[in-house]
Amino acid sequence: MRTLLALLALQPGRATTCDALIGAIWGDSLPVDPANALQTLVKRLRAVLPEHAVVESDGGGYRLRVAADDIDVHRFTRLAEEGIGRLAAGDAGAAARTLDIAFGLWRGPAFADLADHPDLYWHADRLNQHRLHAVEARADAYIALGRGRELVASLEAELRDEPLRESLAVRVIHALTTAGQSGRAREVFDATRTQLRRELGVPPSRELVLALDRGDSAAAPATPALPVRLTSLIGRKPDLNHVAALLSSTRLLTLTGPGGIGKTSLALEAATRLAPRWPDGCRLIELAAIGDAATAGEHLLAALGLHADPNSVHACPIHRPAVGAEVLLILDNCEHVLDIAELVADTLSRCPNLTVLATSREPLGINGETLFPVRPLASPRPGSAPAEALGSAAVHLFLDRARAVRSGFTLTDENCETIAAICRRLDGIPLALELAAARVHTMTPAQILRRLDDRFRLLAGKRSAVERHRSLYTAIEWSWDTLAAPERRLAQRLWLFPDGATLETLQEVGPGDILAPLSRLVNKSLVEFDGRRYRMLETIRAFVGSTVCSEQSVA
Repeated sequence: MRTLLALLALQPGRATTCDALIGAIWGDSLPVDPANALQTLVKRLRAVLPEHAVVESDGGGYRLRVAADDIDVHRFTRLAEEGIGRLAAGDAGAAARTLDIAFGLWRGPAFADLADHPDLYWHADRLNQHRLHAVEARADAYIALGRGRELVASLEAELRDEPLRESLAVRVIHALTTAGQSGRAREVFDATRTQLRRELGVPPSRELVLALDRGDSAAAPATPALPVRLTSLIGRKPDLNHVAALLSSTRLLTLTGPGGIGKTSLALEAATRLAPRWPDGCRLIELAAIGDAATAGEHLLAALGLHADPNSVHACPIHRPAVGAEVLLILDNCEHVLDIAELVADTLSRCPNLTVLATSREPLGINGETLFPVRPLASPRPGSAPAEALGSAAVHLFLDRARAVRSGFTLTDENCETIAAICRRLDGIPLALELAAARVHTMTPAQILRRLDDRFRLLAGKRSAVERHRSLYTAIEWSWDTLAAPERRLAQRLWLFPDGATLETLQEVGPGDILAPLSRLVNKSLVEFDGRRYRMLETIRAFVGSTVCSEQSVA
């Protein structure tokens, strides 16, 4: 019953289908009569809920009719985002007060003992990560107010749980130095440096070193370090070389492609390798965690030391202490906040030494933008021998990630064609390959291949990933949810053609002007155009097919 409540509470006011609830609650161990068992659970849940929270039936599913603010997890998220936004706007006092209220709602790990449930653990991990961002924001607010000493004990406890999180160590050092505990700050620095070298084999970041050296200026929040990759980037050397060349000739480069294709990994690896080009450093803004243009704009300007013009509808920067700084700004997941494009264009025009490296499922659409489509990894042709298959980037990635969960796993004459077929069926999409490789821990490659017809159920997991990459389904669902009705209808029309179709063929199949929706599908990286034919990757086509089947079952 608690699992049912958690699933419904994640989306208050929105219906979840009975099939989805049954699959999430019982998995493969279904009761004799799943529908009746679900109805029984719903009745029991209704009996214990307060009067203002009602479980309603909705067609083929159920929804929890309750205000989002009546659920702690949603209220915490709203308040945390509000506090982070107020801090970015320069109001540390309001930020501290708002974040204090948010943390008053947090009583323990997200979802408690349900956190390991297959359909909840990525939500739990997302919330725990969001909480850590809020912890750091509250630390920045307290430090700016001269109250850093109040959080020393709690921040040190957080760092004991997250010893490799350099951005958190930076806040601990700031709080300690403002509290006059420079000796303890040195101990925290030394312990973090030792941990980084032992666990990751990397030195401390420039930001961590500067945090120790700032002393009296510790109240100024530090620029976060670029995330350190915990896995190797495979099959992208030509792309890295191409990106490096493009960043020498353009000031706005956008890496495009569908969800899970590896845009963020490529951008961060390129920034890390090319960092010496920008003496004043690299800044990363993760737009998927922000979600609205106003807050995103505040983060962008704050990252560059700029301020918004209160009289301008475009939030143009007017105070520019860093206007001459040579900085690389990485804007990750711009498709979440495409309205930021105008501010990016204006900031580039006012900061001549700024370079922007963006990742997005669709172009920003501003002057001076250079596009670099990130393609799937190459898969081996059918019948390839092991030696030839090993030269495939897709197989290389699959083997690397499989060995992480099953030591000694290797490519053999017996499993070569099966692994190659998995790579081809998954279109060489890195996220899909990593999720499939994780299954090697409990399944054989042949068992994985047989289950790819139900790939979205099979390829779920990856707790450490950001929410949009916790499953193959959610990586595509986000893009699908942004489509208008004409675009969805056209995508479902294209689904009828496994090998793609020409413009003329698509026009013959159905009525109406298809040029505009077809262009939007290409821009959103859901459809590829090879100069003659329009086609979908098999994985995207499988998702579209699931929507067709769902609509037919409802009808």
